[in-house]
Amino acid sequence: MKKYIFLLSVILAFIGCEKEMMDYEGKDGIYFCVQEVPPSQYGNPEIWAHIDTTLLPFSLLLVNDTTVRLKVRVMGPVTGYDRYFTLAVIDSLTTATVGEDYSPLEKQYVISAGERDGYVEFIGFRQEKMLDSTYYVTLQLMENEYFSLPMDIWRPLELKDYTRENQNVIRHVVGLTDEVFEPKAWTTNYFGPYSKKKMKLLCEMFGLQMADFDNVTEMDMERQRVYAQGLDKYLKEMDAKGETVYEDRVDKDGNPVKMAVGPLV
Repeated sequence: MKKYIFLLSVILAFIGCEKEMMDYEGKDGIYFCVQEVPPSQYGNPEIWAHIDTTLLPFSLLLVNDTTVRLKVRVMGPVTGYDRYFTLAVIDSLTTATVGEDYSPLEKQYVISAGERDGYVEFIGFRQEKMLDSTYYVTLQLMENEYFSLPMDIWRPLELKDYTRENQNVIRHVVGLTDEVFEPKAWTTNYFGPYSKKKMKLLCEMFGLQMADFDNVTEMDMERQRVYAQGLDKYLKEMDAKGETVYEDRVDKDGNPVKMAVGPLV
């Protein structure tokens, strides 16, 4: 019996130590807690992958200005009063121009009473120069009277989240671009090789926006197939009339490339 009492005491002591080790001590801290929403948009947001770069692709958004909310999280307990945090732009790691490519930062941002998260609303502006290049803004959290910066790296937690590599959580980079990027809901077997011209044609034909092709829930495989069939019919009709539709590029021999859909249509 004494043996079992001793073992129980050891287990209870271990549990007590483990609980004590998990408590956060010291001055409250903050870090960027920006996560990547999976294409399905399902699942527990707490285990979505952490990212240290957010891209604003105006070619998909089809707007001249847009706002992205960057989450900042507290390390430590919530409080019954508002607390504030501040940011700085790292000029040496920034190529975008304040007031032209993005809106100036606020002097301070709030973590409201009873909350553990606050948000930085970053406003980016579409510019013609972004058609050919991506412009970056590097933001960095700053220590103040309320918060320290006790953690600078988020390391992937095996079987706990989907983060693929170490992420900087003191800094966050925002990229602004109007370059063409293939959206998530683009199946090559249906639509064929991606091109901005083909995307615009699909949008004009079916009253869509480029952003619709970045939502795999709405733009499922069946809907993609139907749109691809409609595009295929149109291309064949134009070809029969002698008005063949070509891509805005040529092949290796210098010949114009005929627009086509994928092999499963």
